[in-house]
Amino acid sequence: MIKLLDLMVTFSFCAGCSAFLLAQDAPLSAAPRAMSFLSNGVTAHRGNSGEFVENTIPAFVSGIELGVDWLELDIFRTKDGMLVVVHDKTTARVGDKELDVLEATFAELLSVDVATDFRRRTGKTLEECPRASIPLLEDVLQLVIKQDKTRVSLQPKMDCVADTIELVKRLGAERWVGFNDGNLQFMAEAKRLAPAVTIFWDRGPDTDIDADIQIATEHGFDSLVINHRGITAEKIQKIKAAGLEMGAWTVNDPAQMTNLLQMGVERIYTDEPRTLLKLKSANAQGRVDKEIICEGRYPKHLQGVCLTEERIYWSFTTTLVMTDLDGKLLKAIPVADHHGDLCYAAGKLYVAVNLGKFNDPNGNADSWVYVYDAVSLDELERCEIQEVFHGAGGIGVRDGHFFVVGGLPDTVEENNVYEYDDRLQFVKKHVIASGHTRMGIQTATFANNLWWFGCYGDPKILLVTDASFHLQGRFEFDCSLGIVGLPSGNMLVASGQCNPELGCNGTVRTAQPDRTHGLK
Repeated sequence: MIKLLDLMVTFSFCAGCSAFLLAQDAPLSAAPRAMSFLSNGVTAHRGNSGEFVENTIPAFVSGIELGVDWLELDIFRTKDGMLVVVHDKTTARVGDKELDVLEATFAELLSVDVATDFRRRTGKTLEECPRASIPLLEDVLQLVIKQDKTRVSLQPKMDCVADTIELVKRLGAERWVGFNDGNLQFMAEAKRLAPAVTIFWDRGPDTDIDADIQIATEHGFDSLVINHRGITAEKIQKIKAAGLEMGAWTVNDPAQMTNLLQMGVERIYTDEPRTLLKLKSANAQGRVDKEIICEGRYPKHLQGVCLTEERIYWSFTTTLVMTDLDGKLLKAIPVADHHGDLCYAAGKLYVAVNLGKFNDPNGNADSWVYVYDAVSLDELERCEIQEVFHGAGGIGVRDGHFFVVGGLPDTVEENNVYEYDDRLQFVKKHVIASGHTRMGIQTATFANNLWWFGCYGDPKILLVTDASFHLQGRFEFDCSLGIVGLPSGNMLVASGQCNPELGCNGTVRTAQPDRTHGLK
């Protein structure tokens, strides 16, 4: 699992790939890392503690891999002065023996198998859930600062705030760290010693919200996190009006999660972050049920779109655009001509790019995948994919692998799909018995256990295949400028127009799968 995390958070230097450096001639170590933390309102309570042993390295690794924006953990100081990550004052609840954390040395605590209770509750065997130990806070921080998507909120369970901040500063981890607890003294001390850190002030269900808002504002706290049993619409409105983030703890029931999200709660602490992320994604993408117009006009036409729970991304050939789910412009950057279709995976955008002659029978294309950070739009790397002989045009992702489509000369009656692994190493070529489509395939997405491919032409063509690229249907439907699957089972389809004087625009709308027409 650590290996998977390392792949996720470091640049890959595979054959044909080059990491993008701010100073092109500088060594990698000289390039400052762009910080681009996620902001999705999902706090993994004691890590992904629903699937892994709470407050352990595997639980934190899993939370990062899932894509939560914050992890949460608990801190005690041992008899020999070590800061350790454990929730209770004793090991009785989670372990195979009872030790008092404050009266034990770290070496003594390592003798406790803190996976004991997890195995009992989940019915897992020792082989399925190996022995686990209490980690040092330093080890968790070292893990977190290796990546730049997920931060960690520290909950001091005793008076150890000063020691904790001293460690955080020694590791240079301030940007990755926040604090949460209901103890006002602890939270005020954390803010005083490290003014830049985020403070989540935890409150009970019956708290005096007006007093809490005044105190939080005076101390410069960032968020009020209330026990979910005490949340009301009035409290939410007051907290937001005061400029504070509205959070809830600790919620594991999907129905309660949905209700709180609909009420306007911005952050939820949960032992089940996978469930919450899926719900937030479905809720956000479910909002895309009307025509959405991308704000602005751009020099060249739309080539593809993709979607996350918070944003829509639009590839306008020479401009990469990020909007919110209402189409409001958040950021636009100039890019190489030409950028084609794009897809999203693990916090990154992957764009099919052709720098040569597209659709050339002699294969004079120059095919690449450009990779961008999905929050900052910083370019991260470029990977050659010259196997795409007639030029890269479309790209989709399935099960961690990327599938690139592109040009098709006039005499060819089959379309090709080029498969790459998660490091963009070539795997194999697939063939679709599609008949000829003008200039091949321009857009691609995998949804509803099917592949959907948009093609140019007059009329424009939609190809649908199964997961193994066996043709299921060829339809007259235009999704050549972008197509994305939605959790509802519907599809998001893009269109656009260009005006010589005004430039080009883009629009997305929903379409329903239909056996007769492909989409309607």
